[in-house]
Amino acid sequence: MGSAMFLIRSANSHDTGGCQTSDISDSRIYEKIQEVTVMPEKEREKILEVDGLCTKFHTERGDLKAIDGVSFCVYKGEILGIVGESGCGKSVTSQSIMRLYDEKRVASYSGTVKLEGENLFDLPEKEMQKVRGEKISMVFQDALSSLNPVFTVGSQIMEALLIHQKISKKEAVEKSIEMLRLVGIPEPEKRFTQYPHQLSGGMRQRVMIAIALACHPRLLIADEPTTALDVTIQAQVMDLIVDLNHKLDMGVMLITHDLAVVAEVCQRVIVMYLGQVVEEADVNSIFDHPQHPYTQGLIRSIPQIDGDKGERLYQIDGMVPLLNQIPEGCRFAPRCPYATDRCRKEMPELREVSATQKVRCHMAGMGA
Repeated sequence: MGSAMFLIRSANSHDTGGCQTSDISDSRIYEKIQEVTVMPEKEREKILEVDGLCTKFHTERGDLKAIDGVSFCVYKGEILGIVGESGCGKSVTSQSIMRLYDEKRVASYSGTVKLEGENLFDLPEKEMQKVRGEKISMVFQDALSSLNPVFTVGSQIMEALLIHQKISKKEAVEKSIEMLRLVGIPEPEKRFTQYPHQLSGGMRQRVMIAIALACHPRLLIADEPTTALDVTIQAQVMDLIVDLNHKLDMGVMLITHDLAVVAEVCQRVIVMYLGQVVEEADVNSIFDHPQHPYTQGLIRSIPQIDGDKGERLYQIDGMVPLLNQIPEGCRFAPRCPYATDRCRKEMPELREVSATQKVRCHMAGMGA
């Protein structure tokens, strides 16, 4: 990717793709102004290809399908944003890709997840352990609970190196200190010997990134990496991820609630709702022409700096249903202001409405 300049602003109007949304014409969106060279899809190298991913959890009340037919891909050097409310399946998707759930007692998977052409679901557990940390790494939401409190941060970085690379302990120490330096931690030799509780929240998150990138993986999954950090530190962590994405030329899956972050750093966006992909598009199309009512609602919920102080902030009515209460037909229909009888009875397919955009909605692309 080339250099990019981003501008976040309010827009007066945008196309709503067939749903009757005249009241959304002044909603808040982000317009991304960029200077990038985007290669045609057929010329881009796919690092990860997910096709028809389904994840079922085995409970006392029976099997509950948390992920239902999710398909997408991540390209080399790309940052793919995955957004949606809590409970929409973003984290379950990422953890299913890495097969982190107990497959004997807790969960089962179907579909395919191909990393550089190899189906991870075909690998035995011992082979999958070699993939985790070396080819795919993950940065979890809460660094304090993810790091082991009784080991120094240096030993926790070294662990990944000693497991996946045939190097001596001395070399592992040197590489660990270099990783701390790479992620922007001052005095890395000193921090190497410290414990997680001795570091600030921002430093702990940088340590998590250092652990994830120690073996130079092909794919980094960042699951809300700025949760519980103040705004300044959030910006620093995101700048670090973008910078390392360019330096290491890896693919990044960024799971986040923050649409401003998505507008600024992502090339493509997937919107998930209740275990399904409801919209997929390049970042400009998502913010300029959101097609699905759920995507429109998320964007409209963004507070407007110059808005009316007496006006209540917009919210999407209702809540994400529980997995044992999934409605018939379109899963968003009970909360959608444009739902029809067809929506409540018939599940829409994820279909293309343009060369760069897919949407799961009966009315999308039918004209205003």
